[in-house]
Formats: sequence, structure tokens, C-alpha cells
Amino acid sequence: MKNISHCIGLIVLLLLINNVASAQRRQRSTDSTRIRRSWRLANDTTRFRRRLPDSIRTRRWDYALVVTAGGGLSYYATHLGIPSNLERPRISRFGSPASLRVMWYPDHRLRVGLESGWTTMYNYRGTVAGERTHVYVSAVPILLVFSMPLAWIRGIERNLVRRMAVTVGTGAYVNHSQLDYGGRVLSSTVSPGWMAGVSYTYPIGRRFRVAGELKWFDAVAVKNAAFTAEAQLVWRAFSW
Repeated sequence: MKNISHCIGLIVLLLLINNVASAQRRQRSTDSTRIRRSWRLANDTTRFRRRLPDSIRTRRWDYALVVTAGGGLSYYATHLGIPSNLERPRISRFGSPASLRVMWYPDHRLRVGLESGWTTMYNYRGTVAGERTHVYVSAVPILLVFSMPLAWIRGIERNLVRRMAVTVGTGAYVNHSQLDYGGRVLSSTVSPGWMAGVSYTYPIGRRFRVAGELKWFDAVAVKNAAFTAEAQLVWRAFSW
């Protein structure tokens, strides 16, 4: 009887040891599965981040050279001096501006670059002493510009503001005047000036975006100022 009891006790002990070992193997298997799953999720997240469009990546080591070209409609928004002897005047404050901007995007929010282009100020026509006359005034800005996106503003990252940016610039305007009256007279004047604008950008690919921008141009010395609305194509030319 003692031998039988010893055998039964040994069998029970072996069963307990086997159950404990099985439980440990199951636990190790579960932990290993969790680790593999976490590793896959981490890799998937990394891959997802790498697949993000170039326009919304936020890696702080990502530098870029960005070229923006655009055109639209301008409106001369300051006092327009017309000769008092001009008869039957026809005045136009509207024009068709074009702009080209090259910006450097560093690893912080403040971007810097250069902007130039061509902006219509105004034109008018009429008659003086019975002879037709036409005056046309335009300006070429040469500006150092600074831009800052507004996505950093807390609490509104997911609304309209997250794709907006504010741009300011300072430099010079080359003002061109053309007078047609008994011949053609061309003249140019350089004036200091500034610019301010706000834009909204939408990505359409890894390196391209479309944008709309409202700008105010002001050539201070000659008192020429215009409000412009432009549609733009934004190209991320180089990234490193």
C-alpha cells in the first residue's frame, strides 16, 4: 500500500510540474507574440510616417528649397493722380500680376527667401487738347521675404489655419511708367517698399502643392500700393 501511495503521489507531483511548465510555455508564447506584434506595429508606424506627404512631414532635420510661381488679379488701392486737363478719362485700377518666390525651409518655423515678379499698378487714357493719351504704370518688386506657417497655434491644428502661413517682405520696387502722347516716353524709378501677405496651401503630391495668397504691395517713396490675389503652384525642388 505504501508503494502504491508513493506512486500516486509521484504521479500527482509530475502532473503538477507538467501543468506549471505548460503554463510557463504558454506565458512565454503569449509574451513573444505580444513583442512581435508591438514590433510590427512600430515598423508599420515608421513606414506610415515615411509615407506621409512631403508637404506635411515635421522631421526637424528636413531642409528644403521651395519655388513658388503664381499669378492673378491686382487692384490699385491708393490715391490716383490724374491731370486736370485730361478729357473723357477712362481709368483702370485692375491688373494681372505675376510673382516668383524662392524660399529656404530650415529646421525651424521661420522661412526666408527672395521674391520678384511684375505687378500692374494702374493705367488711364483720355484726350488732352484733342490728342489721345495713355499712361501705364507697373512695378517690379525685389524683396527679401520671411514666412511663418500657423500650424503651431495650439487647439486649431485640424482646421483651416493649419495650412495657412503669414509672409512679410522688405526691399525695393522698380516702378515703370509709360506715357503715350505725341510719342512714347518710358521712365523708371526705384523706391523702397514692403509687402505683407497670407496664404493657404494644399498638397497635391509629394513635391507639389497649390496655394492661394492675398498680398499687399507698397512702394513707399512713389506712394504706389496694390492689393493682389494670386493662385500659386508650389514646388519642393530640393530636400535634404
